[in-house]
Amino acid sequence: MPKEDRIIVKGMHTPIIDEETFNIVQDMIKSRTATRVKTYDWLLKGLVYCKECGKKLSIVPQKNQIKTNFYLRCNTYANNTHLGFCTPHSNNLEKITNCVIEQIRTRCKKFLSEEKYKKIAITSKDKIIQDKFNIKNELLILERKIKDINKKIDKLYEDKYNGLFENEDFSRLYSKQIENRKQIEERIKQLEKSEEKEDLSVDIKKLVEDFVNMKEITRTMLISLVNKIEISENKEITIYYRFNILNSENKNKKTQNVG
Repeated sequence: MPKEDRIIVKGMHTPIIDEETFNIVQDMIKSRTATRVKTYDWLLKGLVYCKECGKKLSIVPQKNQIKTNFYLRCNTYANNTHLGFCTPHSNNLEKITNCVIEQIRTRCKKFLSEEKYKKIAITSKDKIIQDKFNIKNELLILERKIKDINKKIDKLYEDKYNGLFENEDFSRLYSKQIENRKQIEERIKQLEKSEEKEDLSVDIKKLVEDFVNMKEITRTMLISLVNKIEISENKEITIYYRFNILNSENKNKKTQNVG
């Protein structure tokens, strides 16, 4: 059956996982690069980009007698070394990862310490909850109205069958009820779309608190906060968060250098 002909009814079954977790996992999947013959899992995979050319940075293993060290490398440089496009951007992966985590922790701690951000986060969450409550109430009212209109339409047919209406009067009253029902159905569609969007909202304050308090940062936690990380040729790190309220500091702050 074509997708446009399918009837989708949401909320009929208890989900296996909550929608917030599902969306985070989808972001993780999107951030992965194509499968190669040999791949390495690393915390910043798919998030780190070259500031100069905009391409993703990959990792290169370097083995010695003690262990294997990993270094970041610009993909543009790797694929066009002989042409001199971009530069290696060679950086020790462990140092970069630690620096990124520390920078995120610092930003999160500042967010929690600033009262205005606390109020914005709490107000935003409260507004989302209130809006969702209002949407559900309006949907219930509109669904009752649809039922009432359907009953009125059935009654019109019954009265016409019993000869209580002329054709002209029946058509006029019938058209009015159909138009009312159409308007209500359109409003229901709008509300359902709004409700779906609200379900994608997350508690920013909780995510930030979890990141600050978590001893070992997981990739899931990182993906939930960070959209993109840029590293320049001079080893400057700029982090772009998924939430504008966290990005506001980037406008007035210089990027951090790995050293």
